[in-house]
Amino acid sequence: MEKATSLQSEKPRKSWWSRRKAKISAAALIPIEGPYFVGSAPFVLLLVLVLIGTFATGFLTYRHVALESQTGSVGESVLCRADGKINCDAILLTDEALLFGYVPSATLGLMGSVFALWLVVNALINQGVRKLAVAVLVLYFFAAIGFSWYFIYLMVYEVPFICTWCIVAHVVNFLCLAIVLGLAIMKKREFLLPEISSVAERTYFVAAAALISLFVFASATLCEKALSFNNVRDRYEELANDPAVILAMLRGSPTYEIPISSRDPIFGSRDAPYAIILFSDFQCPICSRVEGFLRKLVAANRKKLCLVYKNYPLSSKCNHTVLDQGAYHPEACDAARAAGAAFLLGGSRIFWAYGDLLFRNRKQLSESPWLKFAKDLKLDENKFKGLLKPGSPADLKLKEDVNLGIKLRLAATPQIFFQGKKLPENFEGAYFVGTLEQLVRAAHPEEKAFRLRSP
Repeated sequence: MEKATSLQSEKPRKSWWSRRKAKISAAALIPIEGPYFVGSAPFVLLLVLVLIGTFATGFLTYRHVALESQTGSVGESVLCRADGKINCDAILLTDEALLFGYVPSATLGLMGSVFALWLVVNALINQGVRKLAVAVLVLYFFAAIGFSWYFIYLMVYEVPFICTWCIVAHVVNFLCLAIVLGLAIMKKREFLLPEISSVAERTYFVAAAALISLFVFASATLCEKALSFNNVRDRYEELANDPAVILAMLRGSPTYEIPISSRDPIFGSRDAPYAIILFSDFQCPICSRVEGFLRKLVAANRKKLCLVYKNYPLSSKCNHTVLDQGAYHPEACDAARAAGAAFLLGGSRIFWAYGDLLFRNRKQLSESPWLKFAKDLKLDENKFKGLLKPGSPADLKLKEDVNLGIKLRLAATPQIFFQGKKLPENFEGAYFVGTLEQLVRAAHPEEKAFRLRSP
């Protein structure tokens, strides 16, 4: 008897998983063969797809952060070279790349990919949460598909560029939804079985996924803001805090003679003693922002400042130094010529109004709305059409501005000149106003008390 008891005690104990399956099988009155709910093969396939989606959204997030923090001075990426309409960077710099004007869509995509990645990896490790994983993934990918349709619509109808990595992310969303939805339908009988994961497991599984994805989103956003702040601080902090440093830097730079004539559009009074000269491009988003700031500055200092506009389209259609074959800003030359025609027919006031229409409707410039905008401003249609032709006064003025920009060796827009000095790019706010004041005082000793009002 003692021997039998000893042998029984030596039998290997069943594993936790075996005991759990037996308990569930008894409760459900059906046999369970193999893993509960579904095997690992579908999750392996999901893992591969989600990893691809994570890479795509991660790459786009990296490019967005780099482009925004470095204000467009980032080198070209071998993973998405600009080729005609295929241009990831151009899409990332559009207004549509920001949801609600603040949330980067690429970062939101990365956040979702990390959420899905956590669910899939944990489902592979713990088959007890696979049913819950499929349920949550179905809900997530339905939401993701909604965003995918929206961004696909933008690429087809609103934005004149195509992002290859965006398409990869959208395809991954569609394929993953098909897989998890198929599992949910084929395994609907298994969904009725009692849940084998504990409340603690389920809470950890879902809550950790949400927290990790939120952490990724917050980290990417904070990284972008920190890089932007450091970039501005490193380049301009000394200039803003030490007038001697400002003057030393600008005095050591070349002085340019830039002619201003009655054929140049001017914001403010032509009698203002100090002119800010802006070389700009109507398809440049940054130019719109900088021009708006300069016009507010002039409006606050009308007796002291005026703004002179000169064209420098970044398109090889009228600027031979640009090597993009017109792909990046394809309508910039025509837009500049049309704005010049508006100036010749209506003067500076009409020019700035026409320019505002061009900037506000950048997405529609591919439709050549030049005459429509002219009609909106009540310009003579026949005269306007004539000024759009090659060799017209508007065309000759455009060529004159571009040649001047080439002579000044401009490589980008916007470019600002004041008192013969080329100012650093993206130099705005209090730093910019202080620099203008120092330049005037240095060139005109009698203006020691010269002050400008900030906009």
